[in-house]
Formats: sequence, C-alpha cells, structure tokens
Amino acid sequence: MIKNTVMLAIFTSATFSAIDVQAAEQKALKDQFTVSGSLAFLTDYYWRGASLTQGQPALQGNLRVDHDSGLYTQLSASNVQLDIGSSIELAYYLGYDYHFNDHLRLNLQYLDVNYPGADKALPQVDFEEYSIGLFTSGLLNQQDQLNLSFYYSPDYTLETGKMLRYEVGYRYPVADQWNAYAQAAYNQFSSNEAYELLWATDEKKHFYDYKVGVDFNYQDFIFDLYYADGNVNKALKNADSTVVFSLTRTF
Repeated sequence: MIKNTVMLAIFTSATFSAIDVQAAEQKALKDQFTVSGSLAFLTDYYWRGASLTQGQPALQGNLRVDHDSGLYTQLSASNVQLDIGSSIELAYYLGYDYHFNDHLRLNLQYLDVNYPGADKALPQVDFEEYSIGLFTSGLLNQQDQLNLSFYYSPDYTLETGKMLRYEVGYRYPVADQWNAYAQAAYNQFSSNEAYELLWATDEKKHFYDYKVGVDFNYQDFIFDLYYADGNVNKALKNADSTVVFSLTRTF
C-alpha cells in the first residue's frame, strides 16, 4: 500500500510538473505575439494622388499581429467608390522590420490588394505590391522620423503593367502629443497607354503627389488633418486637391 501511494504521488507530481511546463511554454509563445488594431473614420479616402471614394467619407479597419522577430501580418478593409463593381477594398500585408539600432529600421513588405465582387468584364483589378523602406530618427529631435521608401508592382491594377513609386516623408513633434508631417512621392507607370487607362490621359506616364498635415494623439485616439494634392490629371474630379480629417480609435 505504501509503495502504491508513493508511486501515485510521484506520478501525480510528474503530471502536474508536465502541465506547468506546457503552460509556461504556451505563455512564452503567446508573449512573443502582439495583436493591435484600429477603426477610423475619414472625410475622404485619398490615396496616392486621388480619392478612392470620390470625395466621400470612408470607414476603415485594421487588424495587425506582430512577432518579436520583426515579422508581422495585417488585414485592412475600407469602403471605396471606383466604378468597378465592388464597394470594398481588402488589403493583406506581410512584412518584416529589422532594427539596426534605436534610430534606424529597415522594412520589407508585401501587399495584396483585393476588390471582392469586381466586374469580371474589366481587366484584373486586384494587384500585388512589394516595398522596401528605411526609417531613421533623431535627426533634428529625438522623436522625429525620416523615411525613404520604394514600391514596386509587377502588374498594377487593371493589368497596366509595372508601377514604381519613390516616396520620402518626414515627421516632427511640434508639441506634447502633436506632430507635423510632410510626404512627397513620384509615381511611374509602364506606358502612356497604361496611364490613359488609369487616369484618362495619354500625355504622360508619371505623376507626383504630396501631403502636409498635423496629428494629435490622445490616449487611444488619433486626430489627423492634412492637405493633399498631385498632378495626376486635373480634369478628373477625384484627383483634385483635398483636405482630409480623420479620427482613429486604436486598440
């Protein structure tokens, strides 16, 4: 009886030890991941020189998972008005952040943009994009940030071939929780014919766009206001200059 009791005690102890080890391993694995997201209201969905909602408001959501290694994935959704048979844009991101030090970071990213229910009679509306970005801080202020990014799509939306985008941006803290920022970019397309399909003119195959703005961070809310413009095609109503306000709730 004593022997059986001792064996039972040893078995029970080993079982609970194994359970504790497994729980600790699961907790350690869980601690390696960070889940975050946001929900935003915008007065206009302005993206790279043009409004994707024809100057109308947009509601956008993001869900992101980061791993301690620097890998991350993100799902974004927004309403659009593009006359393509779809009113929803879904974007899937897969990326990697490499930190050289506290002030220098390299970002590699893959983006897959989809428009569920798009008109099948149109050329393929969905497209993929690859990008590389270099982010540095501490230039004029410990909290400022300069970024240089390059984007490449092997076959841009509507099957218009290669698209290249060169982008530079700078953010500067002007007061507690207040930031001013500016961004400018040059966009190049595969041909004048491709540009005409996208932007209703064959007089060129490139354009620039820029925006300047301020944002304010208060607890879990971000208030953002910016002015944006570009030279896509001034005959297009959705390519006019615009002022956009957005309110974002982060979690």
